[in-house]
Amino acid sequence: MINVFLICVQVVINTLAQLLLKKGVSMLDFGQPLRILFVAIISNLYIFGGVFIFVLSLLLWLYLLSQFDLSFLYPFGSLSYILAALGGWFFFAETISLYRGGGILLILIGVILIAKSQ
Repeated sequence: MINVFLICVQVVINTLAQLLLKKGVSMLDFGQPLRILFVAIISNLYIFGGVFIFVLSLLLWLYLLSQFDLSFLYPFGSLSYILAALGGWFFFAETISLYRGGGILLILIGVILIAKSQ
């Protein structure tokens, strides 16, 4: 049961890392010289936080790979697509079209079917 919780934690923190990276890059001006852009990237707290959380997500993923079959575990990563779409809508006012919503529903159905296979 704890491993199922850890799968959910990994998906959530992976998505959180992506949202932080998105916030960080939205603050950058990619038209400036590469040297200045590099300094802006490494000094951006959102990007730093996103990378740090991404590393934590990777470490947790490595542990989970040791506990589950890859064919079972990997599809749970697609839940990040759903959370990222919802996070983009909530934090960045991105739209979720009918087709995108349909894709999200199909992903959710697929993950439910795979979860029931264990």
